[in-house]
Amino acid sequence: MRGLNRSILAGRLVADPEVRYTNKEVAVTSFRLAINRGKNKQGVEEVDFINCVAFGSLAKICGEYLKKGRLIAVEGRLQIRSYEGKDGQKKSATEVVVDEMQMLDAKLNKAAEKETELIEV
Repeated sequence: MRGLNRSILAGRLVADPEVRYTNKEVAVTSFRLAINRGKNKQGVEEVDFINCVAFGSLAKICGEYLKKGRLIAVEGRLQIRSYEGKDGQKKSATEVVVDEMQMLDAKLNKAAEKETELIEV
């Protein structure tokens, strides 16, 4: 049996998404979500910051419509990868590879739905 690796998150964007392209012209968009966990015993708000990455047409939509502070929901898989940093040291990154994204700000959601309808036709 295959393992289950699904993440569903809702939070606010920490900064504008960063869009870049691979050598094969595939769009890749990275962004970070701030997810409020509530107050701890001392009354201090606790927040998790989750790195996310989207590819292809979803990456282009994220780059065009998402902005700092916007409320969104994402669904995808958790990925932990290793790479070599510029300093030659081995590093690791944990991120959610986004399959689906929903804008929870009403105005933006309607604009994106219109854009998606145009793409599908």
